[in-house]
Amino acid sequence: MEPAPAKAKPQGRLLVSTQLDAKDELEERLERCVGIVQSLTNGLSEREANDALTANVCKGQQQHEEVCLGLFTLVLTEPTQAQRCYRDLTLVNRDGMNGILVKINQILMEKFLKLQDAPRTQLVWLVRELVKSSMMGTDGVVMTLLKQIAGGDISSKNLWLAESVLDILLDQKEWVLKSGMLIAMSVYTYLRLIVDHGAPNLLTLRQKEVDFCISMLREKFMDCLIIGRDLVRLLQNVARIPEMELVWKDLLHNPQVLSPQFTGVLQLLTARTSRKFLACRLTPDMETKLLFMTSRVRFGQQKRYQDWFQRQYLSTAESQSLRCDLIRYICGVVHPSNEVLSSDILPRWAIIGWLLTTSARCPAYLSSACGGRSV
Repeated sequence: MEPAPAKAKPQGRLLVSTQLDAKDELEERLERCVGIVQSLTNGLSEREANDALTANVCKGQQQHEEVCLGLFTLVLTEPTQAQRCYRDLTLVNRDGMNGILVKINQILMEKFLKLQDAPRTQLVWLVRELVKSSMMGTDGVVMTLLKQIAGGDISSKNLWLAESVLDILLDQKEWVLKSGMLIAMSVYTYLRLIVDHGAPNLLTLRQKEVDFCISMLREKFMDCLIIGRDLVRLLQNVARIPEMELVWKDLLHNPQVLSPQFTGVLQLLTARTSRKFLACRLTPDMETKLLFMTSRVRFGQQKRYQDWFQRQYLSTAESQSLRCDLIRYICGVVHPSNEVLSSDILPRWAIIGWLLTTSARCPAYLSSACGGRSV
């Protein structure tokens, strides 16, 4: 008698998983919260369901969190019910959506690559709705979303994300203008992405990015100024685009057109670029893997980690522009402790050497594009 085939593990509706993956704790918790919401509202009219949810969240903090997370998960996994669930969420929420914003940030930082297509689309939709509602703290979520747009990646998913976030910024411009850091971070991000979007089929997207960056630079230059000297490098990289060339010339020869408080390019060059800008051009997954290599991998044992990283992030012709972002991050953000420096852990210079010598591009070009920083 043949043994019965193993029972297939049920696939969750939020994250992509295989038969070998353990059930994700976050997904399990969110599914439990969905079950609680459905048990409270099954068979009820919309008004009765809202009354039942409201009564439950008033019982305590735990009940409030469970209902809010259940509705949040339904927004992600049930597109046809998203509008109603978001409305219910805004009605029953008692903490200004703070718990939901924390959970969105957690998913963006830890689970975004594992999200199924529908929940990924719905997550961006939800962020758009939160921006429309001007929820406090949403600017931080948008900056985390910007971080997920990878440089050197012109895959359909990455292009979709770049354009979707840009559409939010364009549609909600008045909201964007209230946050100086969001202005600077979005300009830094899209000035970098413009370089990747020069192919004929991407020119429409590139033009939207150019128009957005010019708008922010012309209207809010002093907020863009907090980027520091890296803004000069970014503008120089796109200065051959006619509209950008005008901004570049004003920066060099007519600085007060940009802002009466701006004295000239030397003011920018003397301002150091914060490491948060350097870090924003790496996705959380890239950042985690680089930090692992610089803190846990022993010198001489790095090849398999480097090969894996190269296969995932540096295997296409377009992805070579990412090397500059990686080198700049290692130089400006990664600062090992004295204990690590004196150990046999893989040194930064070895990773930079690997990034330079495995590129099809000239190392001198990469050094220039990286801004000539010293390690």
